[in-house]
Amino acid sequence: MPASSQISLAVPLVPLVTAMPDIALILPSVTLLVGLIITIGAQKDKQIRLGWMITAGSLLTSFLIDQHRLQPWAYQSFLYAMIFCTMNSTSGRKWIMLLAASVYVYSAAGKFDYQFQHTVGQDLLGAWANLLGGLRFDLGVDTGSRLALLFPTVELLAGLGLYLPKTRRLSVIVLILMHISLLILLGPWGLNHSRGVLIWNLMLIAQAYLLFWVRPSIQSIALEPEIADQTVPLNSHGPTHSALALCVKFLILLAVFCPLLERPGYWDHWTSWSLYSPHTSRAEIELHRSFSGSLDPHLTLFLEHDEDNDGWQRLSLESLSLSNRFVPIYPQARYQLAIANQICSTNGLDSEVRVKLKGVADRWTGKRSESLLIGKQQIQDTHKDFWLNTGVTNN
Repeated sequence: MPASSQISLAVPLVPLVTAMPDIALILPSVTLLVGLIITIGAQKDKQIRLGWMITAGSLLTSFLIDQHRLQPWAYQSFLYAMIFCTMNSTSGRKWIMLLAASVYVYSAAGKFDYQFQHTVGQDLLGAWANLLGGLRFDLGVDTGSRLALLFPTVELLAGLGLYLPKTRRLSVIVLILMHISLLILLGPWGLNHSRGVLIWNLMLIAQAYLLFWVRPSIQSIALEPEIADQTVPLNSHGPTHSALALCVKFLILLAVFCPLLERPGYWDHWTSWSLYSPHTSRAEIELHRSFSGSLDPHLTLFLEHDEDNDGWQRLSLESLSLSNRFVPIYPQARYQLAIANQICSTNGLDSEVRVKLKGVADRWTGKRSESLLIGKQQIQDTHKDFWLNTGVTNN
């Protein structure tokens, strides 16, 4: 099987002028490591800020050349790095608190949803029942769906409580207990999710404590200069640096308010903190079994059984992503449609591929718009409906 037939999950976020070499995917990881080493090892403020600047630039480059890397934790880390390299601790802490609290609010809001109530919410309730000694979980559909709303209700109230000084520490306690429960539910003794999810929950526990529980000392606040928004990446003063800090603040405001545009389709699901919320758009790729013998053997491992005997086998992008990259598939129809386009181009397929393109589920009914695309031409024609890149990659 020629190398070109192998499927890459790397799809650039924006169209590239030339084909991207393999080293381009590795280079941002190398510079990211360099940035983190500088940040951790440096002692001078300028060097630390330079390290954060390299870190932020590496993450941004990673997103641009491979949108699958736009994982929620990576997106959050990029925003934090931008704050660290342009603001001092007093100003930066305020903006990070604003952003961090919004993650919980939007994550909870996305779960007040028919799909969550009847799918993921039920899985979590069932996992709790098993962990509590195998209790029978035979509640009625209505009772079970209402009970599932306890998860986002607690998360929403705790997230909103982070904005209020009087309720902040109570919210921290609730959120730490929530993350501990998620570690139990999603760990190997529960639903056995990916390690990355577990590590991120551990990081969020640390964040909740250090950011919202620990109060900065009065002495450190007094030592901060009055120009709290001053940015000093390379020098100590100048209008350029103030303008850079202003741009970062605008970026954070976009990150805080643009998730409101997720449901209409103008902002991606994961950058809207749509976590464990199955209402996301998607593209289900199916290959006709008459061609499965000619595919890359690695790809055929992720073809599901043809249960309805219609000749079409669904390609499990979820399993493919977890196997190749140890993270969930990017939950966006645009990205998954690009994978279908790539399968057609690299394997010389046409009518042997079809895609069930599904839109965002209705919050109240769970229903989705759905269209069936058969063959390379229909798949590529649909790509024109998206603003960001859905083209074929050749790496």
